[in-house]
Amino acid sequence: MIKRHIASDILDSLRHFPVVLLTGARQVGKSTLAEMLSKTRWKAAYLTLDSRVVLDAALADPDGFISGTPVPAIIDEVQRSPDLMRAIKGVVDRDRRPGQFLLAGSANLMTLQKVSETLAGRVALHELQPFMWSEIAKKKPPAILRELFSAEDAGALARKWKRRTFPDRRKEIEKLIIAGGYPTLSLMKSTSARRRWFDSYRQTYIERDIRDMAAIQHLPDFGRLLSLLSFRTGQMINFSEVSREVGLPLSTLKRYMDLLEVTYQIYFLRPYFVNIGKRLIKMPKLYFGDSGMACHLSAVEDWKTLERQGRVGSMVETWAASELRKLVSLGGARYQLYFWRTYAGREVDFIIEHGDKVVAIEVKWSQSLENSDLAGLKDCAGDLKGRHVLSVLLYPGTELVAVDKQTIAMPFGVFFGVD
Repeated sequence: MIKRHIASDILDSLRHFPVVLLTGARQVGKSTLAEMLSKTRWKAAYLTLDSRVVLDAALADPDGFISGTPVPAIIDEVQRSPDLMRAIKGVVDRDRRPGQFLLAGSANLMTLQKVSETLAGRVALHELQPFMWSEIAKKKPPAILRELFSAEDAGALARKWKRRTFPDRRKEIEKLIIAGGYPTLSLMKSTSARRRWFDSYRQTYIERDIRDMAAIQHLPDFGRLLSLLSFRTGQMINFSEVSREVGLPLSTLKRYMDLLEVTYQIYFLRPYFVNIGKRLIKMPKLYFGDSGMACHLSAVEDWKTLERQGRVGSMVETWAASELRKLVSLGGARYQLYFWRTYAGREVDFIIEHGDKVVAIEVKWSQSLENSDLAGLKDCAGDLKGRHVLSVLLYPGTELVAVDKQTIAMPFGVFFGVD
């Protein structure tokens, strides 16, 4: 079994909180991880609401179900009986011992007002995402963020690596982007098998998860929106424009988009402004949570198809965004992910904020570096002077180079902890 980097964070939360909630998209490995923890480092009983008998008992008498469940306990697919949260609140209010319940579910339960109010202050939240590249490669969790924010300058950071030349991993990254990070797919080498898996996933997701959560009258419209958005991944999203293109009322579109976000199919990245209020009102960028799913929905099964569609850049960015999002979620330090864009259109793909300091990251697929690749990073460093620590140009080359005092060009494999 491939070890998940998040496991140590979950165990730490179980030592301090009475309830830990593990959420994430369907098929990212929540049940496998929970069972692994219960059999090795945190002994607990395992119950799943996928079992009809268990679900019926939880729905019929939530208080009796919880009071009759010995702790510590894992309750999987908990979103199928939200009233269990109220029953769990009663138990933990009487006994605040840490590590009583590990709850797992495929929908973001904390976005539901009833659940959020019930467990506020009693629960630690963790999102399990598809495999990180370093997990697939069976490497340790990358320490790059700590190194970036503590570096004196780009030259000092470059000297931390004993070598400056690294393997060419372009073909490996291409395969990662096309296949995505869902655990089952990591074992599949057949293109047709992957296609069948994605088709089944999409059908199950729409017909089960979405119907369980909301009344959607026209499922074909929802499926069509999902496919349309796959062509928009990595782009700034204008809801009115998408509403016109897909032929849905704006209110319906926003409800569907909320459902896609709550079930972890998409997420939004906000622009970075020193004025925090501005971050909430400016147009966000949309990303799919998994590059493989975005490729499948846009009929991409190989790299040549992606090149013919002219979408290599946006899909590489989608994959890098996903890796960064997983990276910033690990460990105890608080990092936030944004993008940076000026009114004149100058842009940097990603900003990572830690305290009042930021690191700027630009993603390129070219193996050679041009001055134009650095223009946005230089503008960003000047605009955020006083907060800016370093700029990183992420690329598929083999050389680790300090371009100047503030900027380092780094191969993807180095940054994401594979090399």
